[in-house]
Amino acid sequence: MGDAKGVVQKFYEIVGSGDLSRLDEVCSPDLVGHAGAGADLDLLKSSIQTFLVAFPDLRAEVRYLVQEDDLVSAWITYEGTHKDEFAGVQGTGREIKIAGWDLFRIRDGRVVELTQYCDLFTLMNQIGALPTAAPA
Repeated sequence: MGDAKGVVQKFYEIVGSGDLSRLDEVCSPDLVGHAGAGADLDLLKSSIQTFLVAFPDLRAEVRYLVQEDDLVSAWITYEGTHKDEFAGVQGTGREIKIAGWDLFRIRDGRVVELTQYCDLFTLMNQIGALPTAAPA
């Protein structure tokens, strides 16, 4: 099985570097994605690129990695600055901090399946995209 947790750590290092072409080093060309990951490797790269454009200083702090068989679960905290358009909201300069959860299936030292979730509700609130309630 190799060092599946090491593959996941390298995945986040590559994302942090911004050079998404290097994801080919750790991801299978036949990667199957779910939820935020998109359906395949190209859509995964596109999804991550959308975040990196809007939050160019995006950092992922891996809080927990838990492995069972060929699955690695990662609990992550993402932080960054909203510099460019995201979900129709122009850059605000606001700092964001959100939680994320990724589930990786690793085979032969590569990510073959990935499910990604992040707290988009909190993100949208932090960039001012959600209406605020008036005091009662």
